[in-house]
Amino acid sequence: MRRINLLPPEERRRPAERLRGGAPAILLIVGATALIFMVGVYLFFLFRLNAVEDEIAGLDQQIADQNAQLAELEPYRDLQAQLDAKKPVADGIYSTRFPWDQFLQGLAFVIPESTALDTFTAEAAPVSLEAQPEQPLEPPGAITFTGIALPRYQNVADFVVQINDLRYLSNAELSSAQLDRDTFAQPAINFEVASELITVAGENGTEVRLDGGSSTQAADTGVQEERYQARVDRPGSERW
Repeated sequence: MRRINLLPPEERRRPAERLRGGAPAILLIVGATALIFMVGVYLFFLFRLNAVEDEIAGLDQQIADQNAQLAELEPYRDLQAQLDAKKPVADGIYSTRFPWDQFLQGLAFVIPESTALDTFTAEAAPVSLEAQPEQPLEPPGAITFTGIALPRYQNVADFVVQINDLRYLSNAELSSAQLDRDTFAQPAINFEVASELITVAGENGTEVRLDGGSSTQAADTGVQEERYQARVDRPGSERW
């Protein structure tokens, strides 16, 4: 079958002319749309790039700050290793130290009212880094008391018996006792008592605690002796 176009010749050319006339406009619209899209994509990635660069700059600044702090801490790089090496020494000294405060509190409760201390001199047992917990240190320490008592030798004996009950003392013995009729308004007995000073390893803790932000220095590893000497004022004559 053959198609026949019944339109006049002038009408036949109008659609083609309209199509040829509208093509540039369509191309312009498509090009403008593509350009706007490309500009939008460019601006998106530009903003994204600026954000990433700002983030990189912030990280570089943090790295620089961290490096500065590391440089300041460089002298202390081996501090933890030094503390770990010294801690067993500090623990040994800590666990074998003599608790003078507890000893003095206990002593204050066992002194009879009929006696009064004048002086005492003490030397604790040497520190032992190898001592086992709950074991008394050997050799024990020593302590010597001098004091006065009401003029009955039984008062001196009571003092010896009562201090010997302290868990820090052992084998208390009377070294001397002499009646003094001249020093005081009333006669009194001057006496001297010697005893062993007992230190039990780990009785008051076995480990030095290292708190955060604080520092603990370990003592020297050599054998150390603790010496304590106290003097109590001689009571007035009115007590006697």
